[in-house]
Amino acid sequence: MKEALLQQALETMASMPGVDGCALVEIDAGMVWGHAGAIDEVHTFAEAATDYWRLYHRLAPQFDTLGSLRASVMIHKKGRLTLLPCGKGMMLLALTGHHSSTDWSQWQKLTRELAVLMENR
Repeated sequence: MKEALLQQALETMASMPGVDGCALVEIDAGMVWGHAGAIDEVHTFAEAATDYWRLYHRLAPQFDTLGSLRASVMIHKKGRLTLLPCGKGMMLLALTGHHSSTDWSQWQKLTRELAVLMENR
């Protein structure tokens, strides 16, 4: 049941305007718990992107005065990766284009809802 709810939440997020795909990933292991979207490689990107997040954790003391990281965005030549924390030890990855029309406030709301779902698994 929880897996179906998780997949449904990811599909809802992947269907948002401007989003090409998304994935929920366990940060330490790099294991993808679920993914959705039009890009087949989204799970591969998600596994690799955990290295970005782990790098932040290793360097976090250097950024203490800025507070905790709320999101990380990497802009590549052909697209953008946006990473957000999604519950304890989990990260949500969004793949979008450079000029995405994504409603990031709505994305953050859905991310928080997904984190609650993960906590209650």
